[in-house]
Amino acid sequence: YVMASMNEFLRYATGPEFAANGEDQEAIWDRRFAGLNQELEDRDYPVRLRNMWSVAIVTYLQPGRFHWMLQYYLRTEGLALSWIGTGRLIFSHDYTDEDFKEVSHRFLRAAERMQADGWWQRSPDRDDRSLYRQVLKEMLVRRVVGR
Repeated sequence: YVMASMNEFLRYATGPEFAANGEDQEAIWDRRFAGLNQELEDRDYPVRLRNMWSVAIVTYLQPGRFHWMLQYYLRTEGLALSWIGTGRLIFSHDYTDEDFKEVSHRFLRAAERMQADGWWQRSPDRDDRSLYRQVLKEMLVRRVVGR
C-alpha cells in the first residue's frame, strides 16, 4: 500500500498539472510578500520578508542588538515563528489573499509597536563590525568586573 501510494504521488508530482500549480503558487506568494514588503518600506520599518513560495524569513536592513525581540511582538499579535529564534514563517498553501492580508496587518502592528518602543535605533555609524565590538567589550568588562 505504501509503495503504491507513493508511486501515485510521484506520478502526480512529476506531471504537468502539478508543475502548473507550482508556478501559480510561486507567483501568488511572491505577490503577497512583495505587497507586505512595500508596506514595510512605506512605513520605514527596517525589516523585510524574503520568501521561497510560502516560507518566509525575516531579514533586517540595519544592524541591531534587539532584532530577536520582534518574535515576541509578533506573538502578541497572534503570529508565531515556525521555530523560535529562526526568523521563519511558514504558511499553509490554502491561505487566501484575505488570510494573508490579516497576517500582514498583524505583522505591521508588531513592527509598529517595536519601533514605537524604541528597539530599532538608527545610527549612521553603526555597522555589524562596530556592533560586534561593542558587545564583545561589554562582555569583557562584565567578566573582569564580575570577578
